[in-house]
Amino acid sequence: MLGKFRKAGILIPIVAVFALAFAIACQAEPEIVTVEKVVTQEVIKEVEVPGETVVVEKEVVKEVQVPGETMVVEKEVVKTVEVPGETVVVEKEVVKEVEVEKVVEVEKIVEVETEVVLVHTPTPVVEIVAAIEAPEAMGEAGVINIALTDVAPGVGLGSAQLTDAMHYWGVGEVTMKFVPPGEIAPMLATSWELDMDMGSPVGATLKIRDDVIFHGAGLGDRSNMGESWGPMTAHDIAFTVNDGNGAINTASIHWQAGDFATVLGNIPAVAVDESTLQITFAKNEAGETIYDPRWNANLFNDAAQAFSVQSLNRYETVGETEMKDTPFIGTGPLQVREWVQDDTAILDAVPYKHWRVDAEGVDTQIETIVFKEVGEQNTQIALLETGELDAAPILLKSLPRMLEGGFRTADSGLAGHASVVFSGNLWETEHVLFGTPLDTAAVYMRDLPWIGNPNPSDTGACPAGCSDFEEGVLVRNALARAVNRAEINEFVLNNLGFEAHLNQFSTINPNWQSKWEYEYDPMKAQELLAQAGHANGFEIPLYAPNPGGYQEIADAIAGYWEDIGVRTAVQKYAYSVYRPTIVARATTLPWVTACDDGKSTWPWEWPKSQDHTSLTRGGFGCGLEIPEVANTWVAVAAESDPAKQIEMNNALADYLFEHAVSFGVVGVPGPITYNPNKIADWPMDPALFSTWNNPEDIVPAK
Repeated sequence: MLGKFRKAGILIPIVAVFALAFAIACQAEPEIVTVEKVVTQEVIKEVEVPGETVVVEKEVVKEVQVPGETMVVEKEVVKTVEVPGETVVVEKEVVKEVEVEKVVEVEKIVEVETEVVLVHTPTPVVEIVAAIEAPEAMGEAGVINIALTDVAPGVGLGSAQLTDAMHYWGVGEVTMKFVPPGEIAPMLATSWELDMDMGSPVGATLKIRDDVIFHGAGLGDRSNMGESWGPMTAHDIAFTVNDGNGAINTASIHWQAGDFATVLGNIPAVAVDESTLQITFAKNEAGETIYDPRWNANLFNDAAQAFSVQSLNRYETVGETEMKDTPFIGTGPLQVREWVQDDTAILDAVPYKHWRVDAEGVDTQIETIVFKEVGEQNTQIALLETGELDAAPILLKSLPRMLEGGFRTADSGLAGHASVVFSGNLWETEHVLFGTPLDTAAVYMRDLPWIGNPNPSDTGACPAGCSDFEEGVLVRNALARAVNRAEINEFVLNNLGFEAHLNQFSTINPNWQSKWEYEYDPMKAQELLAQAGHANGFEIPLYAPNPGGYQEIADAIAGYWEDIGVRTAVQKYAYSVYRPTIVARATTLPWVTACDDGKSTWPWEWPKSQDHTSLTRGGFGCGLEIPEVANTWVAVAAESDPAKQIEMNNALADYLFEHAVSFGVVGVPGPITYNPNKIADWPMDPALFSTWNNPEDIVPAK
């Protein structure tokens, strides 16, 4: 109900089906509908918003006696009529017999008698206003202005937390990429093959292109590289990988520091010669290879998390400090002219024929892209309307009026699973690869209802004397069942998303089963809280990263939790502040996130949720370390039969549903909205991580 929102070599199928639906309300003279008396314990809210529709909503679970008439309604009945005046929404939930002395009839739809308390509260209903018309193109045809919610660090060294955006935005490049419909294709690597030992993969050998150069001022043509940092070779790739790997470079805060450690362990990548790169897969403490079959579709692929190759020559010439203090220099079709974090990034097409022109027959048609940090959604819309912006990541709730006005969208086919992740549940005691002890004592220093201590001697608050671990399971299951996912999709996402229930398994995947769905049941949620010893609720924080696009979803979740007595404080601040606590495995703050694997396009048979394990220690994790997840990840990675991989992942889904450490809420597509009078087309590659990519392939309108 609306009142809940008042707090306001592999072929991979890509699934992305979205529908648009919206309605336009008319205006009329105001009129107040009044009723007189009630004898009940109901909560009644009337909200005035512009419009002319009267909605009377009534749910009755027991027979209601009205003089002269008996009404029995066994399910929710909603009827809508048009009357002159303001929109009046009357919400009523009856849970016991109500005696009514007098009835006021409203357009002869439903008879109900109540004393209405008028509450002027901002409503989360999608505000239907006039369509935003796409303006005529402004400025030079080849200069494209795009809004971002965050211009991230553009530093020149990956281990200093260079943004992933570099390889999504055509500045950086990596070894492989995806091409439609989801096939792995060459990029900086021309070919690759697995290195086998007794029939099992232990590493891989990649052949590297010999026609790629790094950016630099005054590059000139290929015969005279001018001030370029020289040709890109296998030595540069090996340097980039080892610099970012948290198991090799303990100072690395690379976005994939933990992912490198998972795939490669602490074994360095090696350049055999300028055109040959050799990598060795991670080994456990017994020396057995832990093979991640996703290596060339994920960590080494432009469509996923990956990395941007950096120049070893530059590092050896100017040193680490200057690389950290100056913008990134890569090999892509766009190069950095200016990069000011949290402000502006200006990218220009390289002044020479890029290698992909001959290799792929594709050339960049735009001259310059200007990324501007514009965090506020209404400001983005206003700048699109005036033509000062050509594209922006407009939220789904505002999308219909943009499309009605002639704007268009493009996306990579990916939707993120906005999930509630209960960081601090660190149940592993030893590193899954190396067997080293894990220090997790800090997260259990305070007794928090949503954190379950696996130590059997730790008793919880359950009246029946259950353990602290069991208390956590009951509490998290209660919170999962208290959230109305359908309403969040309707009122926050404009019905353009979909319900999610498990972070790492998508409900739109053909392998999904309904048994993993948390039915919206606030009464059951309250029963579970009572079993856990929290009949009167408790206080809980909920972090919504900024940027991230999930702030309104967090507000809605908080509203539902408040309804079952869980007093929720939503915290919204920069992710750069929160991230170090996640890397250090030191936080107990629940948060709304997709994590790494919460993506609609990830295949069901892949190893799942390494970020829920100690595999990524030294780098990003979701704040969870779950032995069942770690053991399943290793088993699925070692299995080559997709049917058996799916069977093991189904068992993992059973476990994750039962323990609710990272339950899903909604799947959120992330299209980019653009003005077709300035951008004729924006083709994108299928993706596993970024909702949009390839700005270098924008086709300017003529």
